[in-house]
Amino acid sequence: MSKVDIIFLHGFLGVPSDWNGVVECLKFEFEDSEVKPTYHVLDYFNQPKLSPRNSFENVAGEFVNVIESITTSSRRVLVGYSLGGRLALHIFEKNPGLFERLVCVSTNPGFKSSDLEEIMERDSKDQYWSELFLHGDWNEVVQKWNEQDVFRDSVNEPERESGNYRRDLLAKSLLNWSLAKQTNKRGLMRRFPKNITMAVGEYDKKFLELTRGLLKEIPDIGIKIIPQASHRVLFDNPLELARVIRASIVKK
Repeated sequence: MSKVDIIFLHGFLGVPSDWNGVVECLKFEFEDSEVKPTYHVLDYFNQPKLSPRNSFENVAGEFVNVIESITTSSRRVLVGYSLGGRLALHIFEKNPGLFERLVCVSTNPGFKSSDLEEIMERDSKDQYWSELFLHGDWNEVVQKWNEQDVFRDSVNEPERESGNYRRDLLAKSLLNWSLAKQTNKRGLMRRFPKNITMAVGEYDKKFLELTRGLLKEIPDIGIKIIPQASHRVLFDNPLELARVIRASIVKK
């Protein structure tokens, strides 16, 4: 019997229970397998050392420490969705040898250094959203957030209740963990293409184009297109995402 620890990181405005559907599907997929996973869904917004009060660089080392402390097997798979995927890239970069596999779902690898106009635009947008989440009417802000083009074709829109969040931390994450402050992780992907899988929904036009561009730059990287899913892959098609995660584990 082979043991493996699977660590999950939710996205912005996410909560640990977002992964429930995927974890249940994984339990079914591994039911008759020799591989026995242990599942760790990190509630990182509510852990001070992992919260968005910290920079990408500082928090990555803290994540490594936490993951080392909670896992028991020598096989570790890190799975991150959207913002969680971007965090996962920083964590993996901090200690690549700690992880057997990295699965990034609906994840942007970062701007290129030449994308100065896009970086400035993203920084401005994230400052705008940060102010809205800090001071705006909760229901109106969430509705406005869900109306963004990237979520247009998602089937299942999760409920987001204000009582589940600290709005100051949401606002801070949009600043400290903005894509504008993230370094380009394409170099990391070139170093470890066989350890990284990028999963994207077939209806997620922006990220599908981005991910296909990565494949042209890094032909050996793992790319999985999830059918009947848009940006919110873990809600739209948890079974197919679970199968992608399972395949990345059992292929060893």
